[in-house]
Amino acid sequence: MFTVLAALSATGAAMVAMVISGSAGIVAAERLTPAGLVLAGLLPSLLLLAQLLRLEAVWIPYSQAMTTPLRGRTPQQVRRVKHGFIEFFVYLSASLAGLCVVAYASSASGWVGPLPLRIAGEETRLIHLIGFLACFVAAFVPLLMGVYRQARLEAAQRPGDAKGQMLRSDVVSEFSFWTSFILIAGLVLLAWAAAGGKFEMKEDFGVFITFVVLMVFFAIILSPHLMRVVNNWRERREEDDAALGNLRVNGVAALTPGVLVSRLDSILVRLVAPLSGATQHGAVWFTPHLLVLIVILPLSALGFVLAPPWGLIPIGMAMLIAVALGRRWAWVEEDRETASRLRTTRGSEIHVGFDNDLKDEALLGYASLFILVPLALHQLQGWTESFAFDERYSTHNAFFDWLRFFGAELAKAVPFVDWWEIYNVDIQTPYDATTSENPLAKHLTFAARAMVDLVIMAALFQAIGLWQRSRADRKFYKVGHLDVFDPFTEAAFFENGMRYDRKAGELVPKSRFRKLVQQHVDERKKLSWDQNPYNPRRLSELVHSENPDVKAGARWMVGHYEVLVGTPIEQLRQLAQLLADNADTKLRRSLDDRSFARRQKLELERILQELRDDIDGFGQADVPYVVAALEAIRSVPEFTYAQLQAVQLLRQRPSPRATHALFKLIMQKRHFETVDGREMWDLFKAELGSDASIFLDQFQSRMDVLHALREHGNFYFANGDRHMLREVIELVDWMGQDTGAKYGTKGDKSKVVRELAREIESELRALLRF
Repeated sequence: MFTVLAALSATGAAMVAMVISGSAGIVAAERLTPAGLVLAGLLPSLLLLAQLLRLEAVWIPYSQAMTTPLRGRTPQQVRRVKHGFIEFFVYLSASLAGLCVVAYASSASGWVGPLPLRIAGEETRLIHLIGFLACFVAAFVPLLMGVYRQARLEAAQRPGDAKGQMLRSDVVSEFSFWTSFILIAGLVLLAWAAAGGKFEMKEDFGVFITFVVLMVFFAIILSPHLMRVVNNWRERREEDDAALGNLRVNGVAALTPGVLVSRLDSILVRLVAPLSGATQHGAVWFTPHLLVLIVILPLSALGFVLAPPWGLIPIGMAMLIAVALGRRWAWVEEDRETASRLRTTRGSEIHVGFDNDLKDEALLGYASLFILVPLALHQLQGWTESFAFDERYSTHNAFFDWLRFFGAELAKAVPFVDWWEIYNVDIQTPYDATTSENPLAKHLTFAARAMVDLVIMAALFQAIGLWQRSRADRKFYKVGHLDVFDPFTEAAFFENGMRYDRKAGELVPKSRFRKLVQQHVDERKKLSWDQNPYNPRRLSELVHSENPDVKAGARWMVGHYEVLVGTPIEQLRQLAQLLADNADTKLRRSLDDRSFARRQKLELERILQELRDDIDGFGQADVPYVVAALEAIRSVPEFTYAQLQAVQLLRQRPSPRATHALFKLIMQKRHFETVDGREMWDLFKAELGSDASIFLDQFQSRMDVLHALREHGNFYFANGDRHMLREVIELVDWMGQDTGAKYGTKGDKSKVVRELAREIESELRALLRF
């Protein structure tokens, strides 16, 4: 429905204009006809309305797909998420291109002009200019609304304390802010003083620069120690205030400069950077790159054809998008480092995720500055005429003239390669700042050079550093010192290691990949570390990856190396099966090599402890997994402590199955040969899926079981389950019998255990009287 309304709205303006125009047309010699005025007013408005209606039609299924877990998404929802808002970038690019045509036609002659639109020069009409800029802003409104709603949705889906928070306040610390502020202010002050001739120090300038550089190094060295002193002072002050009972108002503190800059940076990252299209997906890998180009190029063209200074608006917008894209890349790299340390891509500390590393797109945005800066200088020159102009060196093409000027300044600004002055290179450009009487020209030239040093070169060095770090990580994995990569290196690792086998009809590991993983396992074995091919916690996530290569590679590792993955319950089920499969071989018969038993002992202890720490995740349906594991490890000496942990786990979570599992731990084979015992045997087999004895040989362990049964009995009494309470009482009474007169065989073989059983039976039987 929304799509139909959008189509009707898009054609509505043209139809109205055609009806009104008649034979007069829409453009007269000097002005717009009434039909032209209607078209100029209605067409942008109805096109905007059409896009907004289309946005609503896209947003409803998109939001539903985004709120659906990955495993539960339908093919239609997967396609909807993949397509995202791509079509709105096409609308934006077409709108900007149309504005370029209008701006060009308003000042040039030809088949498209001139149009009676006065947006520049002495004949500028304010209403025309306001209307044109309003159309420019309106072109971004639909896409910006979609990006904002997406950011709100992503914030609502974040876990933990970060749920619902779209703006961060921890990006820039107060110390970093003031340090940067002082440095930038110092540079600005020096530039202003130099341009105004406020000081002269030709002879001692080198000494002064050396002194400044040394001070910067000393400041960096001393800053951590200074911050430690400041933090200690703040702690003492807070303690003094608390002792005096003073109350502080935190509303003002929340708007400190560091917090304010952090929130502005969050706006750039979450709202402005997605306007570049770099966060979108598509049918081909270069879709984000293409979207960046179809946004930046029309803005650049519009900045060139608009008369000064109005071209600075689209140029400034393009620069803002490029910088925001670089900032989002920085956030992605921060998440990348966090994921490497936490060994997971989930959690409240992951801020923007890993859908795209944005390296290529960010570098593409920075590369666009090589076009945008000359265009900005062209606009500023037309506005201020601050640069000196020599027509002898001009190509009579404004864009190429400014490109030559900026390229020359770029060569002077490249760090460590100051060949310009060393080799006395003389390249003549039509514009010059040194001979200009206006200090603004020098300031603009200085800013252009600083941008190259501080922004572009830093981005290039960061990209090279990331490549080197990825190489180092692969080396450390090969020698066994690293068991998990960052998300992007990880994807490349599996994609390069898997291939499609036509005979098998599935993805299989390459031989080189098998050798690399096996070498990793062998090296970790030499180091006496776990012999997992990859971090188990991370593999638990990768086996459900959307990337087919990553998913297939992770599942191959899990199956081939018997890695335990998933939730603690899933790992317990896998380990119980693994122990059962090796109960008569690696666990008991392998006397020379006990490494398997020791390794699985540690795994079982870890899993049981995790279940005890999060007892709510352990239910009655999970008890058979504990019983299966206890059955496999019975009489294996390495697992004594694991048996104790299993008893404590069953003790913490009373249920009929848990109680019956505890029964099995203290009943011997002779108990099951009686009439009552055979009934219990059948019940245990049906409930717990096991008919084997798991009697605990050590009497101290059986005493722990009795203490657990005491708590179960108290639990059943508190919850009014008298049937289960009687079952516990009868079993404990049996275990306390010294003879077989009552139940056909005596109770526990240990006197100490029988005495404890009689004591517990007396306590629980007293509860039945209430």
